[in-house]
Amino acid sequence: MRPLLPYPLLLLCACASDPSNDPPTGALAQDVCKVLSTADARLQLTPSQREALLKSDMTRCAQPFGVLVAADDRIPAETLALAARVLAELLDQDMDGVPDDRAVVEAVSNPNTAWLAMPHDHEDWEEWQLPGLQRKLGYDIIIPTWWMIGDEERDDERVKAVIVEEIVHFLTQFGYSTVYPAEFGVEDWTSVIARETQRAQCVFWQHPENDCPESPAESRGDCSDPNCDVVEFYQQVLVQSVGMEPGWRGIGFPETREELEGLLSEEIKRVMNEPSFHQLRKPLRFTYPNL
Repeated sequence: MRPLLPYPLLLLCACASDPSNDPPTGALAQDVCKVLSTADARLQLTPSQREALLKSDMTRCAQPFGVLVAADDRIPAETLALAARVLAELLDQDMDGVPDDRAVVEAVSNPNTAWLAMPHDHEDWEEWQLPGLQRKLGYDIIIPTWWMIGDEERDDERVKAVIVEEIVHFLTQFGYSTVYPAEFGVEDWTSVIARETQRAQCVFWQHPENDCPESPAESRGDCSDPNCDVVEFYQQVLVQSVGMEPGWRGIGFPETREELEGLLSEEIKRVMNEPSFHQLRKPLRFTYPNL
């Protein structure tokens, strides 16, 4: 993936301190996931970024540890708050109010480089929202209504799965890939996770936009570059390896955690289990902060 009725703004304050200089601790961790109006001066935005977001009807933001998540005003505030909790928990898995890896936070907390967007309507997003935002902000990883819900009734488990997928994509591509390129790089095929993707290719992994011998692509598009294919593969590996259910599975991807475990190389298992890399090792609780 790439990312109702409007709800009132339910949450009115957020942590706006620089995570590299003044990380929240203790009770202050409760402020990390709060939602702010985009107009609120406490958000770490330049005037031109704030103006672009407001002109695009991205009227609410959260900024866990300084990482921007901005939502269309038709996205329920509770859905934005859920995305903020997922992001915060992935960055602070022991929920002590301090990010587990300051270098990764620094890499993903500059909206000039990348940010998380929660658009509501696909046509609006492509035709007039995104063009203005691209001029003032960096690369957008989207968590859109049309993936979370589509034309169906809201399914809370699907909403969670889509949010988790896109935030893991974001952190892998712009955080871990930048800080630990030998292990998590996605710009070429030399990293541990990239080599694992190639090893699995057409064996137990095929992105539906890519071709395999005797198994042509099932969807339009092209996800053959490493910054797409590796990111998609690793997200499914990471999520399923801790016992969570991916939002979708690649062609041939294992159905169970046990089957996946038997197919992965010892190399990628070592990287995923190395404490200093702070990869997800147990299911998310979705309750940040659980103090």
